[in-house]
Amino acid sequence: MRSLLAAMFSVATGFAAVIAGGFWIHEKTRAIPDQLFGFLAAVTLAIITGTVYCLLMRIVPWRHLPGRAAFPILWTRNRELPPPKPYVRPLTPAQSAYKTDPFALATCLHLQPIERAMRTAGLAVQLEQLSVHGPTVSARCRINQAELIRYFNLPDWIYYREGYEPERSQWDNPRADIFCRECIKGDPGRCDILVLHPDECRPDTPWFPSAPAPGGA
Repeated sequence: MRSLLAAMFSVATGFAAVIAGGFWIHEKTRAIPDQLFGFLAAVTLAIITGTVYCLLMRIVPWRHLPGRAAFPILWTRNRELPPPKPYVRPLTPAQSAYKTDPFALATCLHLQPIERAMRTAGLAVQLEQLSVHGPTVSARCRINQAELIRYFNLPDWIYYREGYEPERSQWDNPRADIFCRECIKGDPGRCDILVLHPDECRPDTPWFPSAPAPGGA
């Protein structure tokens, strides 16, 4: 959705700029042939549209250009800079306190046994920023659903769900959660544990509560 809106805005901006510029040039001079003027307008429209779209989507078009080995003259020492470090959002005081206290629990009463077991198992569990629409905590693990239900003897209103949040493709933004349906209305900010979707997992991703039997994954 974001890319579609950016494309629409870029095209609209390009047309507005070209039309306004065309009227201005037409008032100043009539010496430009119509065919040449149309060609220049098309090129200008493409440049403006592409530039605005790249700015909105934070795309660097020249990132994949051939490097120094192909065009050594174009590369100087000023370009030999280390890649920028990825941005890491600083922890809030509540997140810092949760991280330093291995016994702290943030989910609702029904999900706390699962959260406690995740922290005891040494999984990377992080308190998320408080939101009625977002997860309470996130855990970097893959869920063995059958074993989760058996081990914790889960009732029907505590369930595991996998899905996607489509944007350009129906497979965009994979997501997996453990929900407590009992607390969705009464305590919505504490009823969701975000875990890794199978599409996000690697061979070394830890399973929870335990790995499935060989051939059962």
